[in-house]
Amino acid sequence: MNKKVVTGEEKKWNNYWAKKKTRTQAFYKSTASFYRKFIIKKALNKIIEEEFKKGSKLLHAGSGTGQVDEDIIQKYDITALDISKEALKLYKLNNGDKAKLIHADIFHIPVKSSVFNGVYNMGVMEHFTNEENIEILKELKRVLKKDGKIVLFWPPRFGISVFFLNSTHFILNDILRRNIRLHPEEISLVQSKKQTNVILRKSGFKLTKFYFGPLDFFTHCIIVAKIV
Repeated sequence: MNKKVVTGEEKKWNNYWAKKKTRTQAFYKSTASFYRKFIIKKALNKIIEEEFKKGSKLLHAGSGTGQVDEDIIQKYDITALDISKEALKLYKLNNGDKAKLIHADIFHIPVKSSVFNGVYNMGVMEHFTNEENIEILKELKRVLKKDGKIVLFWPPRFGISVFFLNSTHFILNDILRRNIRLHPEEISLVQSKKQTNVILRKSGFKLTKFYFGPLDFFTHCIIVAKIV
């Protein structure tokens, strides 16, 4: 892992991935872990296997704990990048040495250009502004080969997880006055396919798949795009 100064953004995510202090936070962490392992992982397996040949070189840009990678890491050459050292510790705990680990932020990926066949992430893009997401996507384009693709699991404003988190935060904070934040703010949820198209075009990508449905229990818009 690359050494770097701890930024405010990194500290926020280190706190998120670290051991939870309250019963409510611990329960949320357990629920999220179950969801990743038994619902999101299956959806990711299907999409990755549809879009990439076995052995393809893939970057998980915002890898978190890597629980969703447990299957595809057996078939693909995975590099896991995350701003949080706590997340990467958990990734290594879950997957051993099966992936290369990079400690860096998603805006500045410390690899040469045109390296990967594909880049994917889930639960990442919604934490940045639209302008920041365009910057991120341009950086992802830089590290992709000419025929490369991106796969984004991007929650929409009408998704199940968004409804769950908003409802839980309302009960905890507006009713019970607990002042607990279970998850970093989601400031740019998917509004529509048209909106997603605009962001992708400005970043140099063309949308090839836009899915929202039961595959991941109506949690994300699953977006696939290729370099223009």
